[in-house]
Amino acid sequence: MKKLLLAAAAAMLVASYSCANAQTEVQQTAPKRELRGVWISTHISLDWPNRTQTPAQQQAALKAILDHNKATGMNAAFLQVRSQADALYPSQLEPWSYYLTNQQGSAPNPAWDPLQFAIDETRKRGMEFHAWINPYRAVATASNQNNTAMYAPNHVSRAHPEWMLTVGTVKILNPGLPAVRDHVVGVIMDIVNRYDIDGLHFDDYFYPSGTTGDDDAYNADPRGFPNTTAGRADWRRDNINILIQRVNDSIRAVKPWVKFGVSPSGIYRSSTDPAVGSPTSAGASQHYSTMFADTRKWIQQGWVDYLAPQVYWYMGQAGSDYSLLVPWWNDNAYERHMYIGLADYKMRDTAGWSNPNEINNQIALNRSKAHISGQIHFRHQFLQNDPLGYRTSLKNSTYARPALLPVMAWKGTQAPGAPAQLAASAGDNNAVNLAWASAADSADEFEKTRKYAIYRSKQREMDLENPANLLGVTDTAATTSFADTKAGGQYYYYTVTALNRLSVESARANTVSNDFELPAVRTREVSVTLANGTASITPADLDGGTSDNWGVESLSASRTSFSCSDIGAQKVVLSALDKGGNSASAEGIVNVLGHVPQPSIAVTPGAGEASGLPANTIALGYGPQSVQLSASDAAGSSTFTWSPAGGLSTASGPVTMFAPTGVGSFSFTAQAASPESCFAQASTTVKVIDARCGNDKVLVCHKTGSNSNPSNQVCVSPNAVPAHLKKGSVLGACQG
Repeated sequence: MKKLLLAAAAAMLVASYSCANAQTEVQQTAPKRELRGVWISTHISLDWPNRTQTPAQQQAALKAILDHNKATGMNAAFLQVRSQADALYPSQLEPWSYYLTNQQGSAPNPAWDPLQFAIDETRKRGMEFHAWINPYRAVATASNQNNTAMYAPNHVSRAHPEWMLTVGTVKILNPGLPAVRDHVVGVIMDIVNRYDIDGLHFDDYFYPSGTTGDDDAYNADPRGFPNTTAGRADWRRDNINILIQRVNDSIRAVKPWVKFGVSPSGIYRSSTDPAVGSPTSAGASQHYSTMFADTRKWIQQGWVDYLAPQVYWYMGQAGSDYSLLVPWWNDNAYERHMYIGLADYKMRDTAGWSNPNEINNQIALNRSKAHISGQIHFRHQFLQNDPLGYRTSLKNSTYARPALLPVMAWKGTQAPGAPAQLAASAGDNNAVNLAWASAADSADEFEKTRKYAIYRSKQREMDLENPANLLGVTDTAATTSFADTKAGGQYYYYTVTALNRLSVESARANTVSNDFELPAVRTREVSVTLANGTASITPADLDGGTSDNWGVESLSASRTSFSCSDIGAQKVVLSALDKGGNSASAEGIVNVLGHVPQPSIAVTPGAGEASGLPANTIALGYGPQSVQLSASDAAGSSTFTWSPAGGLSTASGPVTMFAPTGVGSFSFTAQAASPESCFAQASTTVKVIDARCGNDKVLVCHKTGSNSNPSNQVCVSPNAVPAHLKKGSVLGACQG
């Protein structure tokens, strides 16, 4: 990174003081998604490792660094694994780093793989791991190149001196040589293919200022760029463009989920025209012209997933003002991610940087810009030292709430399966213990679960985009439980989502709460009177004072409607659902008032001489020629209607007369209606026979056994009366 490394190392000696109660001057809610990264420098052992320590000591030190970053609230680590054409991992392409073993090219003893160890330990803490490399720097101090402890015989500077460009005290790999590009891409893809990294990260060592000595490379491959000052500048930028595009394409071809980003210096170009550059001093270093890095083209073309410009100036600084630079970078994100590199190393009691809230205020400005997706802190040691108490303020305020990493939609939006069977239980000291079943896994790398996000809200239908509802994030997919130790006796709803390696979220799990008490359901006896045959109640009518510790959300009854068939005491179950989703029930009584008629019909012969026939029998030509039908209700008062109405004196009322005009069997129904519109029916049948014969006929009855049935009467000629038939001039002769 950094021409500032030596100055940063010296700044470590500056005395710091604690300011544990420092608060940001600009209070702002932390976003739900924000990259919070830390650069961990291995070059000249600025942060790690100590080359004189044993592997076990180095491992313990790296764990402590990652623990500190995690505790600060960070969610990404950028570890420098190739600082000057060396390797912090076993490589067939470049020698082991001097800064790891105190002898370049010498493997650690006992053997271990620092890169794999760093990936594993970073992931255990739920953070993203980005492998940070310097693409071109080969020799940090040219005078030391012949030091075999620092530069082994197989180091590229000695194996391929023809690849070197010397710029001041630094030697870089010549970006204009195709062989150099092949080598750099080969080193990168060796890392990408062998290690499960989340990101591949470049810093700002491209062409250092004052680059010369690349005439041979230009003459061998000018690619149509004129041999003028402007043409040579464009040629150099194109050399870097070729590498950037090739690295991007190579990574995407094998592991499209791996993020590729670059951290250039903080000023692209100086200009009063925002279409050209940012409003900064014309004398400021501009990487477009001094490092030949056209970073805006890279992000415009989608050759990088993010840029992280090192905006290493304070807010209000003359010439290069953080407050002016960040808005320009925000406007040039081109639908990719823009992170801001922060100058933590400058925090000390000096002009411009003595405000303990400077870094917090810079983050607040970042958060106010729609296209700034987070920030990276340079570097770990200064967070560790906590000058002016700024790291304490980050931990307790700015980064106090968790944040998910921003989603790179252009890489894929496939989501993992949703977790299920979320359950809550009470823990000690009002803690809420959550547990769930793992989300279904997938062979698709984008659909694999990496970790889980836990949400909490006082609203059941919680807004998952509200950062205030994000309670925590598990470190790994293997963790399927979470303890909310900050519920404080309050009642909340909880849900969980799964996150893939790109932080795309699944659908939410079921919702639970920490209300474990059932409602106390109380009922009271209710009486309702039928009207138009029905009656109804509400659950509230049956409620006799139901209560709950959090609150009753709803009441329901097993039934609320009643009809004539329900007259009397009915058992009804009242159920209460509380705000926590718990339910309980109790039985109550509903008295349904009203009556169902019990109708009957009496048949009375009309006026006339008694015929001796049953009351419901009429003999035409003899005896009463009508009957009276009288309906009554044994259960109470009712109104009556008769059917069919033909032959009746009236079709309504309790009494009607039937006077037939012909023989036959006539059935009548009286429907009784109670005042509550409950209905019942009674029926009767009236038989009508004909007792009349002409002058040349006699009436006889057919006698069977000891009984004769008057309905068997027939009129026949006197001479044709069979011996077994009994003569009778009147119907009564058929009796006895």
